[in-house]
Amino acid sequence: MHELTLAHRICQTVAAHVTATQRVVTVVLEWGPLCGVVAEAIEYCFPIAAEANGLGGARLELRRLPARARCSACGARFEVQEMWDGCPGCQHVPVTVEGGTEFRLKQIEVEDV
Repeated sequence: MHELTLAHRICQTVAAHVTATQRVVTVVLEWGPLCGVVAEAIEYCFPIAAEANGLGGARLELRRLPARARCSACGARFEVQEMWDGCPGCQHVPVTVEGGTEFRLKQIEVEDV
C-alpha cells in the first residue's frame, strides 16, 4: 500500500512548513481519479501518518478533480472514468487524457496555539 508512504511524506512536508506555535487543522489534497492513488486508502492512512509526524488531530480534505480527455478523431472533449475509456461520441480509442492524473498538496489550514 503506497498510500501510507504518500501520507507520511505529505505529513512530513506539512510539518516542515508550520511553526511550534501553530496547530494543523486541515490538510487539503487535490486528487485526480487517474493518479493511481486510492482515495479510501489515503483517507485511512492519513491519521496514522499525521500522528506519527506530530500532526495528530489534523483533518484531511480530498478534493476530487475531473478526469478529462480529448478525442483525436472527432475533437470531442469529455470526462473519463478510466485511462482506456473511448470517445463516447465516435467510440475512437485511444483518447488523449488531459486531466485527472493530479495528486498535490493544495492547502494547509493552521491555527495559533
